[in-house]
Amino acid sequence: MTDTPEIRAVLDRSAIQSYAHGHVHVGEVITEVGDERAYVGIPATALLDAHARCVGDKVARARLDVLIHLPATQMLDLTAESAGPIADTVAFTGGDLARSHAVWASLTHSAAYLTAEPQESAPLIPGDRIIVVPSEDG
Repeated sequence: MTDTPEIRAVLDRSAIQSYAHGHVHVGEVITEVGDERAYVGIPATALLDAHARCVGDKVARARLDVLIHLPATQMLDLTAESAGPIADTVAFTGGDLARSHAVWASLTHSAAYLTAEPQESAPLIPGDRIIVVPSEDG
């Protein structure tokens, strides 16, 4: 038996921002995954990028703080062991470190990839594993 949590989905920075802006879609996926006793992974670099883009928005930043404490979410830290393999994806993301971490995590865990920017990830993630979430109310 392993202590490694089962990651079924990974949020990229745009999906994390979608949650921060109050869209329910990310929360719905987190609930569904949690109901299956699994987790949604939050790459640390994607969370950092989302926080940086929400500077000055107290409500959005508060939602980000809630997100990381939900029972069905799991932080995916950048470690000395993961830095090299994650760096191998940087050339394919145009230098976007947050996207590189999320892509690597999704591929490593064979997990769904939640994004509001599917065009950016389509060449990197199998299409049947991309879940598109809204970036704006529509």
